[in-house]
Order: sequence, then C-alpha cells, then structure tokens
Amino acid sequence: MIDVETVRLPAVTLRPALASDCERVWQWNFAPAVRAVSGDPTIVSIASHAAWYAKRLLEERGPIWVIEEHMRPVGVVRIDADDGRISIALDARARGRGIGKRAIAEACREWGGRVVAKVRADNRASRSCFEACGFRVAGEHDGIVSYFLEG
Repeated sequence: MIDVETVRLPAVTLRPALASDCERVWQWNFAPAVRAVSGDPTIVSIASHAAWYAKRLLEERGPIWVIEEHMRPVGVVRIDADDGRISIALDARARGRGIGKRAIAEACREWGGRVVAKVRADNRASRSCFEACGFRVAGEHDGIVSYFLEG
C-alpha cells in the first residue's frame, strides 16, 4: 500500500486530460530529457501524437490525468486499462520536488487496481519514486525493471 505521508504535498492535484491538453502532453512526453530515460527513445511528430491522443481520449482505454501544482499544469500521468501500466512525464521545473510521487500515489488510488511500471534500470530517479510509492520489483530484463503495486 502507498504510504501517503511520504508523498503528501500541498496543492498537487490530478484532473482528467482534455483535448486541449494535447500539445502540452506531447511536449512533456517528448522532451529530450524524458526520452533520454525512457524505455523507448523514439520521438514522434506532433501530428502523430495528436492522432493517437484524440483516439486514446475517445476510446477511454484507461485514465489520462494532467498533474497540476497550484492549478498550473506540470505533467501527465496515465494508466492503460489493458495491462495496468502507468506512465508519467513531468515538466523540467516540476522534477525532483516530490510532485511525481504525489501524482503516482493519487493515480494509483483513483485506479484502484493492480498497476505495473516499467523503468530503465539506470533511471534512479524514477525507480526511487516508484519504490517510495510502495511498488515492488517483479523482475529485470534487458535493462528494464518491472514493478507492480496491488490495488
């Protein structure tokens, strides 16, 4: 279970993503620093992202939330309904301040089911974040650590 005390931050909330968030979600997800630590470093065009994003919102294949700090958008977190996999990306100014921990904790609480995270073994910041939220290591393969959290 997630220890809320370790992730409590004031004024960090999740709200459902809107069609109008498309470009900022693309910017967060495809920022060079985010891609550098991603399991898939591929950068897609804004046009390809926009098509995927519109379809993803329409199909409702799991929640996508915009992370807000003091009502200002600072990142995105989503959970895929098919496999419970969580994905998070933060604006550079939001990193390293516990916002990711709070967003992950809130997303998992809202989801209520099993959640899986896949993190590069050398991505210490993300690994520490998921571990602080109570995720447990399920295994490691080809430089990717798999984590899980029971709902």
